[in-house]
Amino acid sequence: MEFALVVPILMTIIIGIVEFGMAFNYRTQLNNATQIAARNYAIDRSWDAARANVLGLAPTASITKSIDCNAANSGRAVTVTATVVRSTYTGLFGASFTYRGKGVAQCA
Repeated sequence: MEFALVVPILMTIIIGIVEFGMAFNYRTQLNNATQIAARNYAIDRSWDAARANVLGLAPTASITKSIDCNAANSGRAVTVTATVVRSTYTGLFGASFTYRGKGVAQCA
């Protein structure tokens, strides 16, 4: 009898740990991808190549840059941000999570 009362609570905790662990992992990957995109854009000055770094991970991402890396902005910091809405695995804690990644690099 006690087991039947405890199992739903334990399963909810276990599913929550897995769900939020997967969300944290994806957020970390998105942050890494935006950091690589910012560095790539700051060095090569190719926005399409920089965006491809993030779009490989998140094809539906909304990606923006703070400034254009050109001769006039040499030495200034460019910030690349990406926003993605991604559905949850179980739906137990909502239908989707919104992830935001941010990368900063100095224009060469």
